[in-house]
Amino acid sequence: MISNFLVGLFLGLAGSLHCIGMCGPLILLFPLNGTTKLMGLMNSLAYQFGRVFIYVLLGLLFGAVFQIVDLKYFERYFSIFIGMLFFILWFREISVKTNASHNTLQTIIYNLFGKVMQWKSIMGMFLGGMMNGLLPCGLVYGALLTAFGTGTTEGSVVFMLGFGLATIPSLLLLSFFKNAITIKFRQKLSKLLPWWLLVLGIWFLLRGLNLGIPFISPKFTGNHMGQQQCCRPMNI
Repeated sequence: MISNFLVGLFLGLAGSLHCIGMCGPLILLFPLNGTTKLMGLMNSLAYQFGRVFIYVLLGLLFGAVFQIVDLKYFERYFSIFIGMLFFILWFREISVKTNASHNTLQTIIYNLFGKVMQWKSIMGMFLGGMMNGLLPCGLVYGALLTAFGTGTTEGSVVFMLGFGLATIPSLLLLSFFKNAITIKFRQKLSKLLPWWLLVLGIWFLLRGLNLGIPFISPKFTGNHMGQQQCCRPMNI
């Protein structure tokens, strides 16, 4: 359980620069500072914890699958499948150019975001963070796939908690030092995302190849490959 949290922290920290590039514009568009520095800090924290709350909730929803299907019996092939999904995300990020248009879901979320941010209250900031967490993001998709790969509901939730908490510092600093980070710099940071997705894809693929390399490609047992040894002859 602790290892899942730590891996989530690592992915969140590694993707923090991408968060500045993608989520930064929303923070810059709606100032989070209040009438006092303390109020500004509370508003900023409420916004960030709203975003983390959504990540944890998504982790719980993804992890709920394990209550229905025991993936351990084909864990090796499932890992390869996740690796291939990461490769698809990577290819999509490097081949599809971003444009100003949004789909229906994004439009709805942006409209709700604008409304709750007008409340100018801690609850409004919290709900605004939740809206932010629901916006399409390749890094979040990658985190959810990794959380799904933990194999347990608890592991999925804890992973997404670590991931969300690790993304807070960079965005919190951005809300108070927004004038020091240019749009051009944020755009450069956002270009790092595809390569993190590629690394995760390679890791999951190697993990499923059953090479016997500790931590990178562990050796799966027969039970983990769907070969239950329940009918072995008994010695009399």
